[in-house]
Amino acid sequence: MKKIIRHVILRLPTVFMLASILYACANIGNPNGGPYDEKPPKFVSSKPAVNQLNFKGKKVEILFDEFISVDNPGENVIVTPPQKANPIIQAIGKRINVELRDTLKDSTTYTIDFTSSISDNNEKNVLENFSFSFSTGDVLDTMQISGVLINAMDLEPVQKVIVGIHKDLSDTAFLKTPFLRTSKTDERGRFIIHNIAPGSYHLFALEDKNRNYAYDKNNNESLAFCDSLIIPSCERATVPDTIWKDTVTVDTIKMVEKTLFYPNDLMLWYFKDSVSPRQRMLRPDRPQDYIFTLKFNAPLDTFPKPAPLNFLPADSAWYVTQKGEDPESFAINYWILDSAIYNIDTLAIEVTYWKNNDTLPDVIELQTDTLTLVNKEAAQKKKKEAKAKKPPKKRRLTDSLSDSIPAAPPPVPLQVNISPSGSLNPYDDISIVFNEPVLDVRKEFFKMEIGRDTLWDTVDFDFEEDSLRAMTYLIKRPFKYNERYQLTIDSALIRGVYGHVNDSLSVTMTVKGEKEYGHLSVEALFLPVAADSLSVIPAFMELLDSRGSPVRKAIVTNGVALFQDMPPEKYWARLILDANGNGKWDAGDYASRLQPERVVYFMKQFEIRQNWKIEETWDLSKSRPGEKPADLLINKPKEETKKKRDYREESKSRRGSSSSTSFGGLGGLR
Repeated sequence: MKKIIRHVILRLPTVFMLASILYACANIGNPNGGPYDEKPPKFVSSKPAVNQLNFKGKKVEILFDEFISVDNPGENVIVTPPQKANPIIQAIGKRINVELRDTLKDSTTYTIDFTSSISDNNEKNVLENFSFSFSTGDVLDTMQISGVLINAMDLEPVQKVIVGIHKDLSDTAFLKTPFLRTSKTDERGRFIIHNIAPGSYHLFALEDKNRNYAYDKNNNESLAFCDSLIIPSCERATVPDTIWKDTVTVDTIKMVEKTLFYPNDLMLWYFKDSVSPRQRMLRPDRPQDYIFTLKFNAPLDTFPKPAPLNFLPADSAWYVTQKGEDPESFAINYWILDSAIYNIDTLAIEVTYWKNNDTLPDVIELQTDTLTLVNKEAAQKKKKEAKAKKPPKKRRLTDSLSDSIPAAPPPVPLQVNISPSGSLNPYDDISIVFNEPVLDVRKEFFKMEIGRDTLWDTVDFDFEEDSLRAMTYLIKRPFKYNERYQLTIDSALIRGVYGHVNDSLSVTMTVKGEKEYGHLSVEALFLPVAADSLSVIPAFMELLDSRGSPVRKAIVTNGVALFQDMPPEKYWARLILDANGNGKWDAGDYASRLQPERVVYFMKQFEIRQNWKIEETWDLSKSRPGEKPADLLINKPKEETKKKRDYREESKSRRGSSSSTSFGGLGGLR
């Protein structure tokens, strides 16, 4: 027994040592200190040197203090003057290599603007607005201008769009010649154009779909232009420079001498020119076997008439036409009436329509195209069968008709949808929507009654086809609070193009009471006055929902916009300066040097409650141009700085999993 005890005591140091080793294994990879890298890469050196004169080479090497990456250099790195052949840009370790493939111009300052594309490999800290310059002559141009590009219609910052200048001050320079110098907007819509020579310039922004650095009005490109001449300047000034201890704590504020460049607050309003785009047909579609759709990029005066190529209709009326369901698109639906035709998997048709000439864009001529329309449902079914590598299922005489041929047209009876039903707002129109085109629908087919105590009295109403939505008709009447209505349609009065008729239908609805709504009155102070007169510019105001979509519009009359009968909700508001008084927002027109109509957002949110009246004053003189509530912004920039890590908390959280790590350590020792 004594020998056993002595043996155990002699082995204790070994046991303690082994336990220490295992504990160390359990904590491998759990550092509990050290600074978190929050600094972007730093420039170290370059070949050629920064701002070198008389450089004749085509390769540039830029060295940084850590391993770096360049995000999408083809899109984010801008070489100016613009290059016909895209440069080759590579990040290798701590170095960026740039190979210019164009012939360099003599006596010209070149800028490689990396915008915000450079970041370190590990933490992705971004080096903001880094640019590299050199000159092929004896002089390096050093002026710069900066500003922001804003979408004129909704005040969203416009990201990753070319901004450029022209020294040629003629109106045609923007249309015929590439930009002299360029930059690209960042996530906040901001831009900086570097290395500009002294002089006067015109400033533009351009969507540039064909990458020729010039505006092509027939290519439907968006643009922005500055009304006034841009004259770059600079001055030396003493300005405060903040040094941070970390991302939230200020260390010191020093006064340093810097060169300030002007103008630095330019604002460009981005829009799609009101000029009509070149007429052309877009990709046709056959979403159902009995419908095919022809889509165009601009409205047509007449519907094209398709001619069959691989089938012979029983008569000339083998289809009916109807405007597409989407009011924003220029689409035409063709409903095929003959089942022998719509059961064909692939239809070949010939369509003649008006189109702009490819070489003479201002000339419109007839174009004839041959189209192949594939039944999507049948094609997808065949694709699935081929993918499963199974032969098509053999049909039996007992199989249902719907299982043996493509889906039939809309079901029997004709479907009629009436909305709203149940509750009705005083400002509502009653919509009647069919699921297929109808041959004849008249006001006389509908009966509207108003409830008076226990009786129902017939009342008059206006009836019209909806100009925006297909297969939709509207019933209009001035409704009053708490009124009760009944709308009735007898059966078999309305017939669809496939012979289906409607069932009888009766809908009862009640207009909501006044106490269920709130009312808002907004007085707009200091509305702008037209430059060519002393009259106030016409304006209208829109209330917006939480997503920024308009829900109600009111004309500003005597400086006041009145919104009655608003459902209780939170709303935002914006004002449109309606220069031409047509009641809608209008884009600009470069040919007429006409800027888009201005939009101003109210930075305060309204909360409308039941049976409340709110009166609000909006001082437009205090609204900053281009400002939009942060809650409504769609193009929000990424976080500039990462949250500071708490290493102590990280260590604590890791200790909870140390036991599982220790098993790995034991396994390794074994």
